[in-house]
This record gives sequence, structure tokens and C-alpha cells, in this order.
Amino acid sequence: MKVLFLNPPGQRVYIRDYYCSKVSQASYVSHPIDFVILSAGLKSADFAVRLLDAIAEAMSPDEALRKIGDINPDVVVALAGAVSWDEDRQFFAELKSKHRARLIVSGDLFQEDAESRLKENEFLDAVIVDFTTPDIGRYVMGVTEPLEGIVQRAGARIVGARSTRTAFELPSPPMHELFQRAGYRYPFTLSRRYGSVLTEYGCPFRCSFCIMGKVKGKRRDLDNVLSELEYLVSVKIHEVFFVDQTFASRRDRAVGLLTAMIERRLGLAWFGFSRVDVLDEELLVLMKRAGCHTLILGIESGSDAILSKYRKGYDRARVLATVRLCRRLGIRTVGTFILGLPEETEATMRETLGLLGELPLDYASFNVAVPRAGTDLRQEAISLGLASESQVHMDQSGMEIAMPTRALTRDQVQAFRRAAVRRFYLRPGYLLRRLITTRSPYEFLQNARNGLALLRNTWGG
Repeated sequence: MKVLFLNPPGQRVYIRDYYCSKVSQASYVSHPIDFVILSAGLKSADFAVRLLDAIAEAMSPDEALRKIGDINPDVVVALAGAVSWDEDRQFFAELKSKHRARLIVSGDLFQEDAESRLKENEFLDAVIVDFTTPDIGRYVMGVTEPLEGIVQRAGARIVGARSTRTAFELPSPPMHELFQRAGYRYPFTLSRRYGSVLTEYGCPFRCSFCIMGKVKGKRRDLDNVLSELEYLVSVKIHEVFFVDQTFASRRDRAVGLLTAMIERRLGLAWFGFSRVDVLDEELLVLMKRAGCHTLILGIESGSDAILSKYRKGYDRARVLATVRLCRRLGIRTVGTFILGLPEETEATMRETLGLLGELPLDYASFNVAVPRAGTDLRQEAISLGLASESQVHMDQSGMEIAMPTRALTRDQVQAFRRAAVRRFYLRPGYLLRRLITTRSPYEFLQNARNGLALLRNTWGG
């Protein structure tokens, strides 16, 4: 059976994986983790797997359709996103009119009511609602009985089963070699070759603006993870992006993984997402010894009132303490911010701008609030009249503002986001530090490329 992983073309650089679609602020395109995990279930002689990433390869719709015709797959496993759904829907409809392949999609807009989405879009044969499904191979082989994590058509019926597991295991290491191409890049990597690894699906925390706390969480056995890390080393990939929403959400598990990485002398450099309230000096020292060079941390706001309202579970003081500790230990930090939540005011925005001057971050990402399907924020925004139930298209990158706040217009939210980008990235001291701490020509070129793209997208988008 010929299987094609497809990231469809788009007018912008879209990121569609892991139920969080957006426009890439700095024009980076990383490995779609949905595909990486699903590839492990198709790694057998029964399947011939190809990858076509029209975003990473900057393909037009016509060019992508021609490539698909040349490949002539039996099944297309595709990404879709709320940020690009109008384009995605048109492309998929044209694809189905020209090719006989079954089309199964994964994306954020299917998390809330996959069955209705499937009924509304006749060109879709199935929807993946959990990409850790152990049944992707069975779907490709044509099994129509209820499959875990997959909602599909079975004659006139729509069938599927949600996962109830609290753990998952990959039957073999994913096809990491499939994703080692020049078109993939991520701002914080030290080299072009890196592997994306997921040890924990979903998130145990319940931030009200995020879908991850609503996803049925599950963790992999550490031996299963370590086998994948050893495989990466065997194929000469020596850097890892841990795509877990919160690395070290369970301290004992993180300590076990890090200790094993050190004892097995894997020699991997790595980076990933975590939270300021799960990190302390003892854990950070162990992370550093195990190869951690960068942590991406949700700062979100400089206002304690906003942090409390949207259930972050920590305050401004904890943010400052953890970021300063990372700087002292030599671990780079990336702060992610979310501007324009319903209770945002000019005063809370100014608190965030003030915090930027105190935080010794290496990078920052300034996003805007979006009423994403399945989140508590969506229900709040609809009840306040800030968003509508029919709203599908939305983009957290800030190129477009999905909704106003109770006190601020969309234009005011946009103005504050631009002020945040300017205040953080255009400081002479910051630019000098970035130049001094750059470790390789590759990193220098990446920083320059990402910086120019960020400025272009912020003011010219």
C-alpha cells in the first residue's frame, strides 16, 4: 500500500501539526509531529511511505497536485488547520476530484466535533483525532470497524473510538530519515539534522486558552523512548527536539530519562518546552548534563491577574526566578507570550511590556489569543460576544487578530504586539548579545533569516 504524508500548500508558511495551527512568525517549518509518530505504525514491508511537504518545499497547489499524481498513493494522510481551512478545503476537494486515494486528515479544527466535520466535507474519508493511534496501519489496510483515534466513514455510518489509554508505545522508531530535508528548520537548533521526539501526549496542566489540557494525556514507557534516542544516534542524528508540551511534567519520570541519557552516553544535544513552575536548580543541572541547550517556557503575561484568571498556576516572581536561574546555568530560554485575552487591558499589556525589560530571555514569541476549538477560552469569548460559534479561521501568530478584548480593540491588541516585538528584539544590547553568543555560521544565518522574517511578518504581513 502506497501511503503519502501530505502537508498541503498555502499562501503563507502555515504550521498545522499537534492541534495548534498558526502562521509561522519567523517562516520556520519543523517536522510535523503527527506524521513522525504515525510513521512508526507504517514502518513495515506492507507500506511504501512517501512525504510531500508543500509548505517546506514552497510548492504551488498545481505543483503539489502534479507531484501527488506522480506518486499515485493509495492513502493520503494530510494535515489541515483552522488557520488555513479555506485553502485546505479547496485543495482537498480538487485532490479528490483528480485522484482515487483515500484522504484522512489530522488537525486542530477536528478536535471539537470530528463527526460533524466529516459529514460536512464529503471529500474527507476519515479524521485522525489522536495521532498516537495504534491503528493507522489497520486503517490504511482498509479496516472499517471502529479504530482507536480515527473517525471514518463506513458505508452510510460514521464510526470511531476515542482513546482511553493513559500510556502509548511506538512499535518501532519513527522514520526519522524521512524528515531530514533542507526545507525543515527550527529557530533554536544548532544544526540542520535533528529529530523530533514525543515522550508525552497532551498536557496535565489546564491553561484555559490551550487545547492540550483537553487532549486525553498519555505517556510512553521510558525504555521505548530510549530505544528511539539510540536509533537517532545510529542514523547520525545528534540533536533532539522534545515536542512534549511540558518536559518534566512528572519529575521522577524526567529524572529517569535524563539519568539514562547520561549513563548511556548518547551525546545528544536537545531542546524542548517546559514550565517555570516544574523547574528548579537540581533538575536544571541534570538537564544541562544530559545535553539541554534551550528551553521554551510559557511566560504568557506580565500581569499576575491575567496569569491567575487563565489558570497558569504561577506568578510573575516565579517567571523571573526561573529564567534568571536558566541564564546562570547556561541554558538558553525562549519566552512565549499570549496577548489579547478577554480580560486584557492597557494596564495589563503595559505590565507585560515592563516584564520584558527584566527578563534575561534569549528569544521571545509574541502570540495573540484565539478562540481555538475545544478550549474554555472559546466558550468564554463566545459568551462575551468577542467571537462567534461559526468562527473557524484564526491565527495566533499576530498577523491577524482573531478577537478584541473586553477593553481593547483588535487594532490596540496589534499595536501592543508590535510594541512588544520592538521592545524585545530591537534593543542594541540584545542584538549585540545575540551576535556575541552565536556559536556557528549556521546559527548566525538562522538568526538573521528568522529575525528578518519576524520583522517582515510583524509590520508587513
